[in-house]
Amino acid sequence: MKILAIGDIHLGRRPSRIPQDFPLTSDELSPSAAWRQTCNLAIEKNVALVLLAGDVIESERDFFEGYRELKAGVERLADAGIRVIAVAGNHDVEVLPRLADALGHEKNFVLLGRGGVWESLELDAVTIWGWSFPTREVRKSPLEDITLERGSGFNLALLHCDLEASGSPYAPVKRRELEGVGFDAWLLGHIHAPYALSAKSPMGYLGCLSGMDPGEPGPHGPWLMNFEGERLIDMKQIPIAPIRWEALEIDTSELDDLGALENLLVSRVGDLDRTLFSTGPSPLAIGLRVRFTGQTEFVEQLPGRIDTLVDKGSHFNVGDRVYFVEHCETAVLPRTDLGELAKRADPLGLLAGKLLLLDQPADHPERARLIAAAKRRMQTALADHQWRELESNAEELLDDRIAQRLRITGNAALLRLYAQQQDDAA
Repeated sequence: MKILAIGDIHLGRRPSRIPQDFPLTSDELSPSAAWRQTCNLAIEKNVALVLLAGDVIESERDFFEGYRELKAGVERLADAGIRVIAVAGNHDVEVLPRLADALGHEKNFVLLGRGGVWESLELDAVTIWGWSFPTREVRKSPLEDITLERGSGFNLALLHCDLEASGSPYAPVKRRELEGVGFDAWLLGHIHAPYALSAKSPMGYLGCLSGMDPGEPGPHGPWLMNFEGERLIDMKQIPIAPIRWEALEIDTSELDDLGALENLLVSRVGDLDRTLFSTGPSPLAIGLRVRFTGQTEFVEQLPGRIDTLVDKGSHFNVGDRVYFVEHCETAVLPRTDLGELAKRADPLGLLAGKLLLLDQPADHPERARLIAAAKRRMQTALADHQWRELESNAEELLDDRIAQRLRITGNAALLRLYAQQQDDAA
């Protein structure tokens, strides 16, 4: 048996930050387009079930688009013998039950857990559990004071919630609560960054079906689960979202002609494209946040050139994909010797010394202390609820990622100090 599991779809939403003269329409890049493609995939893979983990609809005002798209998809899936099982999230707490009633497909579309009451459905070798938001805000855990008895076969739960977020108004749940129930898998909605789910670890966020802005980077799409009897043997994400957001860092150290900046950008994008899409499905469009780094003689001219690049709404094709530059920033330095700067007994020298430490081996004790200090500060910041949906905290706290961020911010600060001292000297 095969199951296709989908996180937040947000039918009715449109991608932001798209250039005005972009060759693809917002509908082609929308969650509705991602849903249609997902239905194609479900039929192609001959899955038995499609699971929806809440926030299927963006809001009440999107009822008609949501109904139209959901109805068309459910009918196509029903014709192929595929059932759809969903739970409601905080965005569609009112509209999804109305849509479920309007669809009128009791056998083909099932909304589990209405009114915030746990409900299960036994299907062959799998029991599906679900809980739906009863109100827009739920400030206690859906598992508080609840005892759930396992059903037959593989027990899989769908839940829209805020994991490890005490005080959240969106069904806060502790990981230990999920583990304590004794189910085989927990597929979660609400947070748009997908977890690294697998057959060995099927507990966490599915992520949104399609990233709609730069705060939702990386691959997005449904998750295909393969079973042998009651055993989950494989689980992987199929990145079929029509739009994807990526960050790209470009070193300008070898740039000898400012007029060659666009060629350098296209060349580096080509490298990125080969890395990301050499195999498997690929999006129609990729939005880039580009950061220019390195040491260059064009420190003063580069920002103006970059502003022109973005103002043009630049986009270009690589294969069948259209790339566009959504945002650019510079963290470049003048051609100077960091080692010489580090000898200075002033803030510029101190900062240059810290940057040199980042180039030391990972086991260098002073570099390790610098990374550890930064990690403590980042842990405090990332614990704040308002940042939890932006990126995976686990990835942000990797030593290499911390070193990269320190290098970027350090270069930017060094450039400001250097420019300030040049101005003072003049």
